[in-house]
Amino acid sequence: RLAYIAQQHMFHLSEFLSSTPYIYVQKRFKNGYDEALQERLTKPASEEEVKFRKEAAKRWGKYAKCVKNIVGRKIQGNEMFYEVEWEELDDPKQNTFEPVSKLKKLGVVGMAKAYDERAAAQTAGIDQRPLSSKEIVKHFEQFGLDEDMVMNRNIEGFSAGQKSKLTLGAAFWVKPHIVALDEPTNYIDMETLDALAKALNRFKGAVVVISHSKPFVDAVCNELWHVGDMKVEKEVKGK
Repeated sequence: RLAYIAQQHMFHLSEFLSSTPYIYVQKRFKNGYDEALQERLTKPASEEEVKFRKEAAKRWGKYAKCVKNIVGRKIQGNEMFYEVEWEELDDPKQNTFEPVSKLKKLGVVGMAKAYDERAAAQTAGIDQRPLSSKEIVKHFEQFGLDEDMVMNRNIEGFSAGQKSKLTLGAAFWVKPHIVALDEPTNYIDMETLDALAKALNRFKGAVVVISHSKPFVDAVCNELWHVGDMKVEKEVKGK
């Protein structure tokens, strides 16, 4: 299971500013998996991507139709095949099983990843985690948000640091195996930043961090890669 935390907390919270954190979590995880991650993986990120999918469908789609959704998967030989629903073909008998290589050509490999995330949440029992006030309050207290903030205060009234804490806490709701953080030091006070570094060091999964803060990266990561001047180079600590 993957948790992604964007550089700007508004990326995650913009649609929920008039809600409390309690309502935010209930809506985001109402089906037992991360709806925000599903949207990022399945929806086109730009008009160019929309155009690419339409053009690819003309060549690779069933009856030149675009992929509507992925609703299943199976292993055939040594390869995973995904069950595809096609736009305007509502009869389930029209569904086809396609390999990842075909989905890449269609520009929808993210839909396969989204299905994998849904399946992983169900397998791990995350879909059974209660979205009760008690469970949600207990969870966010670990990230520095008290019961009053979680239950009674709208997100729009939070400070930038409090919004960052909320974003971090929400990402960990699904108990991820991998946490990807984009500039996590933004808008967080030093006390919270220190607590985050300690928490990530205790975290038993993998952590991927993009940051300009070398002290934070040094405190959290055991492998460093430098991106610059159109190059990606592995850094050797001490040099």
